[in-house]
Amino acid sequence: MRVEVSNLGFSYVDKEYVPKPVLANLDLVVPSGSITAVVGVNGSGKSTLLRLIARLEKPSGGSIRFIGEQRYEHLTALVFQDPTLIPWWKIGRNVAISAEFSDKSDELYERIKDFHSKQVGLGNLLRRFPQSLSRGQQTRAAIGRAFAHDSDVVLLDEPFVHLDAVSRRRLQHELETHWQFDPRTTILVSHDVEEAVMLADRVAVMRAGPGPLVETIEIDAVRPRTELDPSEPGLRAATARVWDALERSREPS
Repeated sequence: MRVEVSNLGFSYVDKEYVPKPVLANLDLVVPSGSITAVVGVNGSGKSTLLRLIARLEKPSGGSIRFIGEQRYEHLTALVFQDPTLIPWWKIGRNVAISAEFSDKSDELYERIKDFHSKQVGLGNLLRRFPQSLSRGQQTRAAIGRAFAHDSDVVLLDEPFVHLDAVSRRRLQHELETHWQFDPRTTILVSHDVEEAVMLADRVAVMRAGPGPLVETIEIDAVRPRTELDPSEPGLRAATARVWDALERSREPS
């Protein structure tokens, strides 16, 4: 599923009922079956962009179009910065929550629960409650839930931000492996430039204030990336370009 964001704008109203623009004149194209990372300074509207694509917010202007044949039941699935698991539900039920509230048979529900839990390394933890798991395991469950949601587009809002370096790297590898197996259109918001470059096919750099993107950088490196050295020439060149674009992101549009 291709995602086309055209001339997008979004404003919220403050306590004094004054509109405060967050996004303006934003254009972004996400090719079908690709991973696009979005980076930018704090307050640039990265998370807001994902919420608009997920239809949790309505734009003030512009459009978001999904182009292509819908292969799955839903258009989008969103993974938040925090796992947001239901604490009184066991992990298996959390992963398969979307299937539970559908018309799927009990047999298919169990298959979905088992398959997607195993895909994120939680096959032996289905009967555990979220509070008994590590933050990394909870994050795995949130990612598994997104894929089990049966959507064409997966939206990831800094899912690894609260993890230690080792857990973060391990889950980055697991996400790459999962995407290789099931290459859905994916948009990843990240504050980590190296993470964005390593995981994505392209990196879109947002402006600090409302306005068009600073630049979209294509990543010239082969996949899978799990065994690539960050010093590989294509990754190193892309990383330098993203940092340069971030430096320019504070300039007026």
